[in-house]
Amino acid sequence: MSTTAREAVAEIWAEVLGTSIDEESDFFLLGGHSLLATQMVARLEAALGVKVTMREVLEYPEFGEFADLVTQRVDTAAPTA
Repeated sequence: MSTTAREAVAEIWAEVLGTSIDEESDFFLLGGHSLLATQMVARLEAALGVKVTMREVLEYPEFGEFADLVTQRVDTAAPTA
């Protein structure tokens, strides 16, 4: 699930920011601001079922670190067979 979650995060960032994303992409340096961050957080919750706070967006503005955070939450929430 982690690869899928990471890909979903990248897709959402790219859509919200209107640009391509790599591991070192910084949400705010790419033009992100509080309204876009709110939109991104809402899309993540709808797509992956995980909650991310605005504080965490500020603490982890780099894509790689942010995607790791989200992926960890998705993996933790995933039911085990």
